[in-house]
Amino acid sequence: MEELRIEKLITGGFSLARTKDGKVALLDAGYPGEAVLASRKKGKSDFRLMKVEKIITPSNSRRERLCRSFPICGGCDWQTLEYPEQLLWKKKIIAEQFGRVGKIDLDEFDIVASPKEINYRLKMEYVCFQGKNGLSLGLYRRKSKSPVSCQGCVLGLEGFEKVRAFMEGILRRTSVRPYNQANGKGELKHLILRGNGSEIMAILVTKGEHLPDESRLVHEVKNTLGEVTTLVHLMNANDRVVMRGVSRTLFGEGLLEQGLFGKRFEVPPAAFFQNNLQITESIIRHISCELGSSQGDSLLDLYSGIGTFSITIGSQMKNVTSVESNPISVKALKANSNINGMFGADLIMSDTIEYLKSIETHFSTIILDPPRSGVGDDIVLLQKVNPSTIFYVSCDPATLARDVSRLVEAGFKISSIKAFDMFPQTWHVETVVRLEKG
Repeated sequence: MEELRIEKLITGGFSLARTKDGKVALLDAGYPGEAVLASRKKGKSDFRLMKVEKIITPSNSRRERLCRSFPICGGCDWQTLEYPEQLLWKKKIIAEQFGRVGKIDLDEFDIVASPKEINYRLKMEYVCFQGKNGLSLGLYRRKSKSPVSCQGCVLGLEGFEKVRAFMEGILRRTSVRPYNQANGKGELKHLILRGNGSEIMAILVTKGEHLPDESRLVHEVKNTLGEVTTLVHLMNANDRVVMRGVSRTLFGEGLLEQGLFGKRFEVPPAAFFQNNLQITESIIRHISCELGSSQGDSLLDLYSGIGTFSITIGSQMKNVTSVESNPISVKALKANSNINGMFGADLIMSDTIEYLKSIETHFSTIILDPPRSGVGDDIVLLQKVNPSTIFYVSCDPATLARDVSRLVEAGFKISSIKAFDMFPQTWHVETVVRLEKG
């Protein structure tokens, strides 16, 4: 055991301190200024991973926990830190990543607070496991793939926790077994809930095609959970990705309708859609304001998903090209374009990098919202499009800093940066960088 004083919060949900021998210690808990008692978990040549065993001197910014599963459950990182402090440290993490990874010194920039600190997530993914009382639906432990109960979770939309608990009870009365990845036995991998504030889509994810006691499940969900307007069975043989595979509708429409920025979207079970509705609208409003009069030009929307930016920002553009590789998302993108009257948009199913390698077309504006891993070396292919403006939307400050630095080296300059708190109670943050031709 060693007494440490925490210096700061860093990427990954860790806090940082220094040991008596000068080693950097990455801790699994604690907030800046706190004195803690910590035990050593792992040691490396340049830093140590340590576990906080006791808070000796708490921070003035520490508050009471919001649910009884914290800090064991991995859904939250900073739940006991006052919200203004969460925002402050997210800004510091972004600036640090730009300095350390991208070698870019950022000027002061704003962060937009989430209007809702709790009950903001439009989607929750619960893992199915064998608990002490039978089949259980929970989340993973912090920094672990070991499942744990998440009773009383405050992250999902209001109504999610009731549905999760009732679904747990319903499933326990059937012959459905939790899927065990180690031995391949069992059926149910996850319960996914998606909502729009008035309706909930429940998705049962199984390893194979068989869903035991299906008729009983459908009957009980229909008769006890009026909030659930559609029930879907998703068959996913891939253990590395939760939302993938072929789906079939057990009752309802098999889709969730979502309003966003005055537009209407149909969200399929396994398609990506941003998790915080109000913050997503703030991002769209920000990009729209930044574009100003240039909104009349052409837009290339990369990693377009089901059309979040193509349909909102693109509705005021002369020409829109959307590029997406996921067939389910492309199908939804086409449907959403038609629903919103965008019949002239060019919708392309392709890997983004392969598309960029093949085209010679000019676009005045690019919006890209890639996966957490970012783009990498191929980011420089954006030069081929000869854009006047690029908006890079990212949920990972490190990969964003890496990619932006490469664009700067290629001759673009950062004209604005703004952070958006898409994920309160966690270290995660959404950032939008606007770049222009140098």
